[in-house]
Amino acid sequence: MKKRLGIIFSALILSVMTACGGAETEDSNAAENGSVNLIAATQLNSDSAFAAGFEKFKEVIESETDGDVTVEVHTDGDLGGNEDELVQNLESGSVDLVVASPGFMTQAVQDVDFFALPYLFESRDHWKKVVNGEVGETIFNRIEENTSFKMLGYWSAGVRNYYGFKPVEKPEDLKGVKVRVQNSPVVQDTWKAFGAQPANVAWNEMYQALQNKVIDAAENDFTNIYQASHYELANYISETEHDFTTRLFFTADRVYDQLNDEQKAAFDKAAEEATKAALEADDKLAEESLKAMEEQGVKVNEVDKQPFIDATEQIRQDAVKKLGMEDLYQKVQELK
Repeated sequence: MKKRLGIIFSALILSVMTACGGAETEDSNAAENGSVNLIAATQLNSDSAFAAGFEKFKEVIESETDGDVTVEVHTDGDLGGNEDELVQNLESGSVDLVVASPGFMTQAVQDVDFFALPYLFESRDHWKKVVNGEVGETIFNRIEENTSFKMLGYWSAGVRNYYGFKPVEKPEDLKGVKVRVQNSPVVQDTWKAFGAQPANVAWNEMYQALQNKVIDAAENDFTNIYQASHYELANYISETEHDFTTRLFFTADRVYDQLNDEQKAAFDKAAEEATKAALEADDKLAEESLKAMEEQGVKVNEVDKQPFIDATEQIRQDAVKKLGMEDLYQKVQELK
C-alpha cells in the first residue's frame, strides 16, 4: 500500500504536472552540483510557532551541510492560505515542508483522526507522553505506509478553546450557535453533540466571516486567536480546553529521497531541533497572547469541563470502535 495517496487531488495534480512538463526532472529542487533548495510554508504569520520551527530547521540544516541544503521559509499564506492548499502543494512539488492538522490526512489514513478526539488528553504532559511513545510511532508508521509522505515530528497549536460574541459555561449554551470548526468528521460530530452548527471557513477568511456575522463563534488556541486579531470581534473566550492539539510536521518522500546520506543526517537533526523549537515557541506564545488579549479587554471565563467531557463520551467510544483503535485508546488512558 506504500505510495498510495488517498488525497482526492492527487490524480488531477499528477495529470496536470505531466501535461505541463512538470515531471521532466525527478529532483526539481536539486542542482547539478548536489545542492538542494527546500521550500517551507505555513498559512500562519512570521511570529507563529510554526515559523519559529521552520526557522530553526533552516538554521540547523544550512549549518550542518555548509549551505549545500538551503531553506526558504514562507509565511502568511504566501504559498497556500490554508492547510488544505499546503498539502496539495506538497503533493504537486511546489512546497517541501508543511505542518497540518490530522484532519487533512484522514482521506489517506483514517487513523490520524484519532488525535481529533475531544478530551483525549488531559494536559500537555499527557499529550507529550502519547505522541512521543508507542501510540505516536504507530500512527506515524501507518501514515508512511499509506502515503508518499515522510513524517518528521509532532507539533502543536496550543490548547483549543471556544471564542465568540457570547461566553459559554455549559454545552446547552451552544445550541444553535454557528461555530467554525476544522474539516474532520470527529470534530464536526463533537460540536453537533453540543448542539452547535459546525461551519467550514478557510482560515484566511475567518476575520471577514466573524465581521460579517457569517459565523457566531470559532474554536482555537490563544496564540492564533490573538495573532489573527479575531479577539477584536469575538471578544469572549471560554476555556473549554477540548483539544490539546496535535499537528503533523512532514515532507514528501521525493524530497527526502533526493538527499545524499550526509544531507539526510542533517535533515533528521534539523527536524528534531525544529520540533523542539516549535513546541517551546508554542508554549511561550500562548502565555503572551492570553496576557495581551486580557489587557485589551477580552473576557476569559473558566468552564467546568466535566459536562463537556460527558457530552462527548459516546463520540470517543464510537470513533475508537470505527477506527479499530481500541488498543491505542487504552494505551492513552494508561498514560494519564
